[in-house]
Amino acid sequence: MKLNTWRLGACLTALALLPGAARAALFSENFNDGLAASRWSAASQTEATAQPTTLPDGSVNFAFDYSSLGIPSANGGDTVGAFIQVNNTDQAGDEGESYVIFPTGQSYASPFVLEADMYVYNDGSGGTTELGLVGAYLNNADPIAPYQWGSRGGPLAWGYVGEGGSTADLAAFTEGNASSTGYAALSDYDDVPAGNISGFETGVSGSGGPAGLNASGSWVKVRIEAAGSTVKWFLNGSLVDTYDNSGGFYTAGNVFLGASDPFNSVNAAGGTVVDNVTVTVPEPAAACLVCCGVVLALAAGRRR
Repeated sequence: MKLNTWRLGACLTALALLPGAARAALFSENFNDGLAASRWSAASQTEATAQPTTLPDGSVNFAFDYSSLGIPSANGGDTVGAFIQVNNTDQAGDEGESYVIFPTGQSYASPFVLEADMYVYNDGSGGTTELGLVGAYLNNADPIAPYQWGSRGGPLAWGYVGEGGSTADLAAFTEGNASSTGYAALSDYDDVPAGNISGFETGVSGSGGPAGLNASGSWVKVRIEAAGSTVKWFLNGSLVDTYDNSGGFYTAGNVFLGASDPFNSVNAAGGTVVDNVTVTVPEPAAACLVCCGVVLALAAGRRR
């Protein structure tokens, strides 16, 4: 009995496209209406050894025209997004910190997909070692901004340095608690084989990561994909790290994006721009339609 090969190919193509095509939107934000500050909240964390009088000195602008920094549109259209800055001033004592933003009151459990456009902007001074952060499972009642030298942790998060030059250009925060940040260095860009992360300069001495071709940085599509007991982190579509949640440490919580500076230094004009945030979930109805179409098409092919 012959199988109609072109029908099989078409069906397999449909299945391959299913993850991207059959998703229902749970949340989206493009920051264009100037009212995003009413829909988002922020949290911060400073160094555990900071002086008692040293408070977070970062800032968040939820209606920032990033073309003022010379940054092109992330999607070929508008240039309005959220601008997150840390270490705006040179305070006495330790003052490294993290800031994160999260959609107020939202909570998600697996499966879900978080995507956003992120630009870790270097103002030209070089060696900022600032990271863009993306994460999930934030506790809305007690939001914690993951920070390497902080006093506590909680949510799952990953970070990447905007222009390289750090011994830990890629990092993760997993299973933090009241006494541990859960921080772990993953790699620097020099040690990542060339071509492993799309759009990143890696695998050579002094690799600049997303700033390999442009000293100020570049747009990066950050993505977290939670499915079953697995949570994956992608940069520009390239899988960077996977977290095994089979132990059930994380159940549900909010998503977030942010910026972190592990060192006591003035940020100047640098910071992290965020735009075009979406949270989606696989849509069973759409998946069912595609799969039924596959079965019917294959059956028709067999009858002929």
